[in-house]
Amino acid sequence: MEGILGKIFSKNTLKFIAALSIPGLLIYFWYYSKEQARIEMESYQQEQKANPLQDRVTIDNYQLKEVDDSNQVRWQLVAKSGTMNSGTKDVNLEDVMVEYFDGKKLKMRLKAPVGLANESTRKVRLDADKDSRVVAEGEEGKGTMTASKVELTKKNQFEATGGVNIIMPGVAKVTGNSAVGSFGKGGIEKLRVIGNTHSVVSM
Repeated sequence: MEGILGKIFSKNTLKFIAALSIPGLLIYFWYYSKEQARIEMESYQQEQKANPLQDRVTIDNYQLKEVDDSNQVRWQLVAKSGTMNSGTKDVNLEDVMVEYFDGKKLKMRLKAPVGLANESTRKVRLDADKDSRVVAEGEEGKGTMTASKVELTKKNQFEATGGVNIIMPGVAKVTGNSAVGSFGKGGIEKLRVIGNTHSVVSM
């Protein structure tokens, strides 16, 4: 009899313990799943920071321009292609040309193999590659400038860096490490060449 009662008691005890353990197991698995989800989310966020997956859209014959109050184009940028990062509004450019106008008259043209423009700030950076430099040409031979990099900002201002060479026909040839100035009605204006400057005056 005692043996039978012992067996029954053991079975009942086991069932009772098993019944009590089910909620504990459910709670454990809930916390485990929550912790795994947290770990996976942190891993995803770290991956996003290391390799951003923001949408990138490539546009053939990309254009960007600025107009005045009368809808006259002040300057325009045209590139063979532009790949835009929707998160930053930065556009990576290939085969770039930027033109400045005085009314309808072209005053200055810049060309570069690659560049970067921001659609929000309208800032533009033109860069050389191993084969070609950035070239700026004034109208009717009023001047030429070459450099490794040219950054364009508001009010037609520019900063050129990397072996700057400026040729003003009939005036002078100037070289230096960098140059700042603006593109105006007279071509390159308010020019200041900085660092390791050399000039040859035309006779």
